[in-house]
Amino acid sequence: MRIAPRRIAGLTGLAAVSMLLAGCATPAGEPGATPASMDELCAEPLVLTCETGGGTTIIVVPGDAADERVTEFAHRLYDSDAAASGGDIILRGEHSDPRVLDPEVSPPPKWELTVHPGEPEQFEAALSGTLAAAAVPGAVGVFAQGWPHVTVETLDEFDEVFTRLSSMPLFRGGGTYTLQSLDEHLRLVHVPSRTADSAVLEIIGIARDYPAAEVLLEAPESGPQYPALYVSGLTPAQAAELDARLSDPRLATADVDGYALEYVLGSLGEDGTTYLGGTFGGVPAG
Repeated sequence: MRIAPRRIAGLTGLAAVSMLLAGCATPAGEPGATPASMDELCAEPLVLTCETGGGTTIIVVPGDAADERVTEFAHRLYDSDAAASGGDIILRGEHSDPRVLDPEVSPPPKWELTVHPGEPEQFEAALSGTLAAAAVPGAVGVFAQGWPHVTVETLDEFDEVFTRLSSMPLFRGGGTYTLQSLDEHLRLVHVPSRTADSAVLEIIGIARDYPAAEVLLEAPESGPQYPALYVSGLTPAQAAELDARLSDPRLATADVDGYALEYVLGSLGEDGTTYLGGTFGGVPAG
């Protein structure tokens, strides 16, 4: 049977419209796409576990997955119905070979990101900063939002992790660095405007030289953020030795803005616990 030319033209026009509409369809995960449901996201091959409870959903993915793959998934999660509804969603990168210090103590994940439906630029900066920091050998437990935190797997890696992360945008304004250990051997709240890098490296050296001590550079994570160093678990002889080391004039520039960086040293002897106090480089306390 022969089809009239006008009929052929009509079919051609319909086909063209169908092809045009098909070509304009928006792939999932791109702006304008239909937001994915949590069930769809949890069924992704990338996802290891997906648990919801108490109003929080925790999605675990491999911590060594390619950044591009994690970034694409994180963007879809950010645009999901669940994120838009205001539910708490945590995206966590699981360490492929975690350092286990005690079978009863869970090691930190490789990284963790809280998905907040807010400014896309802030989410993008947190996501890219988290993945970049977690790529540094020895850096685990990276948490980017708010005041950033990182756990350092070994003391031998601490200098390198601090030097590299403190120069990255995520940690450039400061951050907390904690050594992975069963006791609290070393923790640094690094406030770049208050403590010189040379002083931080000196403190890391102290933790290395006094393995039985607790070494804490403490500062509020907001507000004026004036730091102070606390070292405990010393013998009286070690406290006197460390007092002389920290008050040496070579450390007079420990505080960036020129004020005194104070320290308190605690030791246990025959007379009980005693404390020595002073300032880095012997700078007069204002």
